[in-house]
Amino acid sequence: MLNSSILDIAMGMVFLFVLISLLCSAINEMIAQFMRMRAKNLEAGLVNLLQSGGGNQLVDDLYQHPLINGLSKTGQKPSYIPPKNFTLALMDIMTGNTGKLPTDNKALIATIEQQGLFAKTEAGRSIILLLHEAGDDAEKARKNLEGWYNDAMDRVGGWYKQKTQTVIFIIALIVCAALNIDSIKISQTLWTDIALRQALVEAASSTDIAGLMTQASAEQKPAGDAAAAAQPNEPAPVEGSIDSIQQSAKTAGALVEQIKGLHLPIGWKLPDGQWAFAGFGFMEWLVKIMGILITTFAGSLGAPFWFQLLNKIVDLRAAGKQPGKSSS
Repeated sequence: MLNSSILDIAMGMVFLFVLISLLCSAINEMIAQFMRMRAKNLEAGLVNLLQSGGGNQLVDDLYQHPLINGLSKTGQKPSYIPPKNFTLALMDIMTGNTGKLPTDNKALIATIEQQGLFAKTEAGRSIILLLHEAGDDAEKARKNLEGWYNDAMDRVGGWYKQKTQTVIFIIALIVCAALNIDSIKISQTLWTDIALRQALVEAASSTDIAGLMTQASAEQKPAGDAAAAAQPNEPAPVEGSIDSIQQSAKTAGALVEQIKGLHLPIGWKLPDGQWAFAGFGFMEWLVKIMGILITTFAGSLGAPFWFQLLNKIVDLRAAGKQPGKSSS
């Protein structure tokens, strides 16, 4: 059985990593909202999908269509487009913006080919091929187009996640360096300071981590992302709104205060006012940098990973408790 002190230190460190990961996610969300990263990412995905020659006229027409234009504020582009809206708007544009689509699939193909504006483009050929594959079934034809769009949005969602992971790593590095969150120093302190270790375990046990996770997810959900295009029943998000940015900033501030409230050896100033790096030599700086990088990598892994690990440690710690001896 593992030493209970080791489990307590592991539980405390993982709890700290959960808070740091949530902080980095909140800051990333604030940046994404302010810079409208999801809307830009979606537009890049549509440009890649609907290639129609110079100027990407098909993409421009799609954004100007009432079914798409109504998904966002005036002058802004949506951060996601439901598949049904995309398909209907695209078909309307391909058939000349008549506002009435042919119910017969063959008639729909003929209308697109007669209209001719986009029929011979790369996107147009893909669309006609998908329509032909459905035969006479108009419903299947539209499902083919929705599937084509959803597959593209899966790739777009992957692009966004890769960008987000890079941004969160940079955020984690800045946060850990600015606050001097050194995993090596913290773990050494927890090993020697029993009272601090017990206080941290108590904080980890009493804090509603699941509630924090739910709150963070709820704040990010309204903004959606490109992959959220597969959810046609959700209302159009208002990305970049002042309220959503302020909420993310408020969450980040609360998490910083919660981390400071743990009374761990965090920060560049000691309680007596001296600098934490006073008297450091080469080896001390090397260990300090390694400790900060460890925290950075941990924070970039994401709160869900650490939350699951924290639950496992809690279960292991509870299972390791020995029953009291009987007085008889």
